[in-house]
Amino acid sequence: MTEIDWKFMGKLEILENYSKGLSSKGKTRSLYLRFAKDYLDYAGNRFDREIINKYLDHLRKKYKYSDGTLNFIFRIIRTLFNRNKIDWPFRRGEAPQIREDNIKAPALDPNLIIEMIQATKSDGTPDEIAFLALSTTYGLRKVEMVELSESDVKLKDKVIHIATAKHGRERTHLIPEGIAPYLAQYDFNDAISEFGIFVLWYRLEYKIGLTHTEQVGFHSIRRTLNTLLLDRLPEVTVSGFLRWKQRTSSNMPFRYSAQRFVGREGTSTKVIGEALDVDSKVFAVHPFIKYWDEDV
Repeated sequence: MTEIDWKFMGKLEILENYSKGLSSKGKTRSLYLRFAKDYLDYAGNRFDREIINKYLDHLRKKYKYSDGTLNFIFRIIRTLFNRNKIDWPFRRGEAPQIREDNIKAPALDPNLIIEMIQATKSDGTPDEIAFLALSTTYGLRKVEMVELSESDVKLKDKVIHIATAKHGRERTHLIPEGIAPYLAQYDFNDAISEFGIFVLWYRLEYKIGLTHTEQVGFHSIRRTLNTLLLDRLPEVTVSGFLRWKQRTSSNMPFRYSAQRFVGREGTSTKVIGEALDVDSKVFAVHPFIKYWDEDV
């Protein structure tokens, strides 16, 4: 398709062509479409290498996105180009590289996480309490926090559904008794942006007098949780709990096992099978859940 052809198509048609090839559903699909539309809004009628680099740099500076997230968005843009037969201006291997300092980005000292829990549950705001509880329990990514809504957090059934980004595995998790009262204080219908999550982290640091260190945030708690759980559980168990991407199709029964179940109300109401087994094993040795109990 020539340049003049796709310029006459318009943004909506380009976005529609992209959406037709998406196999993802629900919030994961919405996430892909959101980034595709955001790129089109930013780029205008330009589809060249320079505008793509400027867009990614804009995301890095404005939202403090990690290299891994930028690589994920880069692949969304590439697919957008390919499905509209627009010449891709990059060669193989020229995707944004994950820098060595990001690979070794710091985890947070477990004692600081415990201190943050204790300080926040005593005088934190509902959003501080809820998102810290979710982060320290499930190791949520920022995007996973942003995508949560009231329909995902079912306190009555003690389950939470997490729509995972970066091709990870969507999961319905059990909600431990210890964090349920803290989640109940927050209205998950109140949308929060990724920038809002970023600001919230600074408020949590301020609460315990912690000087901010670059690259430290909610993802640092995820790294800490991953590290501590690997000391006590097999890698496959930790991988399932933290919703890591399944890298091969060799274990199809595991990949095909249900993660979300539909009840009479048409929503997830249970965690069973492999998901139940994983959550039960993790919660038995979890390093932070006990600190959410009221008496601790």
